[in-house]
Order: sequence, then structure tokens, then C-alpha cells
Amino acid sequence: MLRFTLYLVSFFFWATASTTGPVSGPHIADVNILLPPKMTHPVEYRLQGTDGCFKWSWDHHDILSVVPEYNSSNHCSTSARLRSIAAYSGRKETAVYAADVFTGIVIRCKVFIDIPSRILISHNSIKLDLDGLATLRVRGFDSEDNEFSSLVGLQFMWQLIPTSEGSHHLAHVPLKDSPLSDLSGGDLNIQMMLEDRGMFSDLCVVKGIGIGLETVYVQLLEPEYVHMEDEIVLTVAEAMSLDPPSPLFVVAGALVPYTLKVVRGNMPQGFICRIVS
Repeated sequence: MLRFTLYLVSFFFWATASTTGPVSGPHIADVNILLPPKMTHPVEYRLQGTDGCFKWSWDHHDILSVVPEYNSSNHCSTSARLRSIAAYSGRKETAVYAADVFTGIVIRCKVFIDIPSRILISHNSIKLDLDGLATLRVRGFDSEDNEFSSLVGLQFMWQLIPTSEGSHHLAHVPLKDSPLSDLSGGDLNIQMMLEDRGMFSDLCVVKGIGIGLETVYVQLLEPEYVHMEDEIVLTVAEAMSLDPPSPLFVVAGALVPYTLKVVRGNMPQGFICRIVS
């Protein structure tokens, strides 16, 4: 009876560890990818694997190209670059297989190829500070509202349009001159290369240079998609704060000195004002 009880306890702990323990072993970052078909400017997507040394294979070599990337030893691949190589002839579906050479585990990633139905300017906030930066990115969606895994490599036209006649409130900042340049590599290298050639990519950085509103417009530069466009309105405002900060509890009739802090060009400036409660 004691032996049977110990067996049950051991089995319980084994089962718990099996279901709640960390998942180890080779895996890939994506199991579903959506790419546009072959266009004037190709789109590549890096399929990243971890905890393995992979050999890559794929179905339908007539619509998809897969190029393995090797580490410094040139013997082990942990990622591959995917690119659609056929013009659009309807929605396509294929698969990429990552086989770990050590464990024999094979991981399957489904790849869908379809045309974009609409694009959207993605942003973190529609308001930015004077002298502040905003990073804008184009996202693409198919007719079923599935988001494309990447639009890196496509060319876009970005325009800054004041909402009223007058001077601009925004200015374009080249990617190589923005804080993003510290993260250079992979997709960002492609986006910066397009800008070096006098073109724009799916990524754009703007700076607030004047208080007011300005429209940001983007259009996909592909012959068959000339009407693929989007626009947003950004607000540029002064960066201000009060010191002491709220909430502040005072007795009736007290004279409270406040400092109005304004930040311009990363340099704080203060103005004293007095408020009677």
C-alpha cells in the first residue's frame, strides 16, 4: 500500500511538472505569415527560430523563396528570409518547414499570399510635444482584415500637409538621424537604404516644429495600387507641467507659488505664477 501511494505521489509531481513547466526545445516565432505577392519592390520577411539548428524546406517553390541565414560559424541556421516570387493570381497558401538537425523535430509555418485591400497609418499618439518626435508606420490588411506580417521593402509617398494655410507644424526626420538609427539592422537597414535613395519606406519619423495641427498623408507607390492611401491629423502642443504637482491641499486664502515648467529642445524653462486658493 505504501509503495502504491508513493507511486501515485511521484506520478502527480511528474504530471504537474509536465503541464506547468517551461516549454523547451526548438521553436519558431511565427506559425502563420501573410505576405503580399511579387511587386515592383519585393517584400522580405525574416522567420526567426530559437533553441535549434534548422534545415529549411518549403512547398510550392513557384510562389515562395526561402533563403536560410547562418550564424558566424556558417554551419547553423536559426532564421530564414521569405519572399513571394510570383505575381498575383488569387490568394495562395503554402508552408515552410523548420527541421532541427539535432532532435529531428519539424515545425510547420503556414504562409498566405494575398493582395492588400487597405493600408493604415499606425501611431502611438495623435499628439506630440513641440520639438518631440513621433514614429509612424504603415500597416496593411487583406480583404478579410488580416494584417500583413511585413511591408518592409515597399515604397510609399509621405506628405505633410498643414490643416490651414500657413507654415508647417511638422518636419520629416531621416531615419539615420533619428534615435531609431541606434537599432540599425535587419528591416531598418532596408528602410534607411530606401531613404538614402531618395524614397520613403513604410516607416516615417516626424518632429513637432510649431504649435498646431497638421495632416500626415501616405500612399503606396505601386502601379496597380495607386488608390491605396491613408491620412491622420497630428497635434503639436507645448510640453508643460506645474510644480508642485497635483493634488495639493491648502487652507482657504493661502497664497501658493506655482512654477510653470516648459520643456523646449530637451531644456526645461520655468515661469513663476502665484495662485490664491
